[in-house]
Amino acid sequence: MGEQRIITSSGIPVYTYLNPSSSGFFLSLFVRSGCMYEGEDECGITHFLEHISIRNVNALMNGELYSTLDRYGIEFNASTFSEMVQFYTSGATENFSHAAPIFARLFDPIVLSSSQIDAERERIRAEIREADDPGSITAFTSECVFRGTPLARSITGTRGSVSRIGKRRLEEYRRRIFVPGNVFVYITGNVSQADLDLLIRALDGVTLYSGEPNSNLAPVPADFMQRGGDVFVKNASYTGIRFSFDIDMSLASVPELDLLYDAMLCGYSSPLFMELSEGRGLCYDLSGTTERYKNIGVLSFGFETRETRLYEAVEVCLDILNRMKEVEYWAKAPLGASYVDNCMMLYDDARDLNFTFAYDNYLLGLGYRDLADRRRAYQRVTPRRLAELCRQIFRGCALTVTVRGNKRRIDADKIKSICKAL
Repeated sequence: MGEQRIITSSGIPVYTYLNPSSSGFFLSLFVRSGCMYEGEDECGITHFLEHISIRNVNALMNGELYSTLDRYGIEFNASTFSEMVQFYTSGATENFSHAAPIFARLFDPIVLSSSQIDAERERIRAEIREADDPGSITAFTSECVFRGTPLARSITGTRGSVSRIGKRRLEEYRRRIFVPGNVFVYITGNVSQADLDLLIRALDGVTLYSGEPNSNLAPVPADFMQRGGDVFVKNASYTGIRFSFDIDMSLASVPELDLLYDAMLCGYSSPLFMELSEGRGLCYDLSGTTERYKNIGVLSFGFETRETRLYEAVEVCLDILNRMKEVEYWAKAPLGASYVDNCMMLYDDARDLNFTFAYDNYLLGLGYRDLADRRRAYQRVTPRRLAELCRQIFRGCALTVTVRGNKRRIDADKIKSICKAL
């Protein structure tokens, strides 16, 4: 059947990609918002609103939300990203009718008292205090790669910034982002026509406000694609390094980047893992990410290692990246099975299918009609094109290196000199 679209009378697009053989459903509300769109004086407000929205539904239900969720085995939660918030609910197909009215209340105005908002504020302040992220190399990398832009800031904000956000500002912000073109609903799994009609009727009655939708165009750092080869070092009790490469998204497709990233870091034969970990014991594991917006992206990977073997590890990484610029490398690489051979397996996973199609089609604008269409996009990527992409990305002018470790003993100039081999 593929993806279908319904527009409610309130102006909300509802996309469905249903699987009648599934036993459950997954229902999401996506809102284009996040730290990328926040002003400096409202840092963390999107994440705060995410928390408040769930608590607000409980207040609207006279405190019966959590017992209702447990009674019917329904999940109801949310996640905030740099460029969006996903509110979601899931459960057994027969309980969709109980989840739909709860879900629709996410659009209601904030009715919480100041004391109830203060209670949630303290939970968020505790989350910020207890999180490892502020001291991580990932957070340090974001500060360096995206410096001078909102993307350098934490999604959760700071304890101080959260303390300055009250009910009035939260409601004003909610009205600013709940506008036409900025919200959409995505449904996967097994949902009957009667239950779908029930949800549409509930959404027909909600209110969207006037305003401009966000565009998913990231603010561009001043030195983007013109990095000076600097190596940024921050003190830590461990030694870790991260390589980050700027990407001009007009020169790279999402399938190309996915295949490049997977070949580098995923699978049993990842060259970085096989040589750094299995071959030399320079690290135990690696981590990475590809941040993608409509205009720019950043591909990052990193690992922890012994301080005495840091420079050896850098040399190994640079050698692998240079080999990946050759067509011969990609001609021998196992390529794309997870996106091609395993493509239809996504149909069986309502949660993953929901996020994948919502993100690919309505955050990145890829426009896949169905899974077969998505599979063809990955099949079209050739070894020659991947080698060309590596030559475009793995360049010194696109590279930012961040290191956590003993700042007095780590030689940033030596790392910078090794990286000139790109």
